Amino acid sequence: MQNGYMTAKELGIQNHICVLPYGENSDTGKPLWSTVDLKPYQSYLVNGRSADRLFRGFIFNPINGREEHYIHPIYADFGELADIEDWKIALERLFTNDYNLDALAINTKPGFKTDVWVTIPYPNPSQTNFGTVNDRELNFNNDADREEAVKWWILNFQNKWNLATSLHEALSFKGFVWQRSSITASDENLVKSTNQFIRNNGFLSLWLQQYGSCGCPDWKEFGFDASCTNPNFYGNTDQDFSWIANSTVFANYYRLGMQIFFGKGDLFKDRHLYDYLNYGIYNNYMNDSLLVYQFPNQTMREIYENNHDQYIALYSFTRKTYQPVYPTAAFPA
Repeated sequence: MQNGYMTAKELGIQNHICVLPYGENSDTGKPLWSTVDLKPYQSYLVNGRSADRLFRGFIFNPINGREEHYIHPIYADFGELADIEDWKIALERLFTNDYNLDALAINTKPGFKTDVWVTIPYPNPSQTNFGTVNDRELNFNNDADREEAVKWWILNFQNKWNLATSLHEALSFKGFVWQRSSITASDENLVKSTNQFIRNNGFLSLWLQQYGSCGCPDWKEFGFDASCTNPNFYGNTDQDFSWIANSTVFANYYRLGMQIFFGKGDLFKDRHLYDYLNYGIYNNYMNDSLLVYQFPNQTMREIYENNHDQYIALYSFTRKTYQPVYPTAAFPA
């Protein structure tokens, strides 16, 4: 078995992919991403002006449709279960004029392309009254109904993408992302059939897993083209910095990419980003790995304005010029 990190090159995609949660109750507060919102993500800013490219790919991840109607499974217990109306809203938002996909295209410099991925809404088995698809009322207690809903949404996205020809010069649609960070036995067949459907339609499938969660070693058996692991290190939890090092061993053995988290809030300790970046040098994922970035509870605009040194560090990391910085959350002065 081949070992080592999964790379962007072998997938034929651009590296340094950023997750953009969207919806009325997203952790960034962004139901829609504007050109102004996206500028500090797509461009490395110096004195407010673009000096270079930053992130080369983006994953749009729907949190909810209507307010308090949650698509993302992690929030399902905090409001109403999403139904077909919320899935439709999540789809329509992607193609809103001047926002989301259109905003990415507007900001993309001539002569370059930005890679795009979209996360498939998760068909929560607790939803027994999803709505009508292909003249059938769907009940997600039924695995066949869950599969039908997922394929219906994928096809609707593809149809809208094919019609949005104005986006194609600036954006390259790469594929779909599975929304849950673990895969239990009850989801295995659905995941496999979904990934086969995606592959048959000529696109890639990606899973953003959580180190230690259900199904992590079996990502290839589920039919994914790639998977990136979240080390679960945030600074203010029981999982210490050793989880970063341990997850890199896991990633090398199972041919995974890595995720880098830079968040704000009770879970996140100041300067925890530097631990991720330092290990990126020591354990070599800065140079070798497919990398996906997540920024819970904050936007890149906030990072640029309030944590400018860390904004610079992120940029240098994407350019493979970063040098270790101390003190960090794990190694205070």
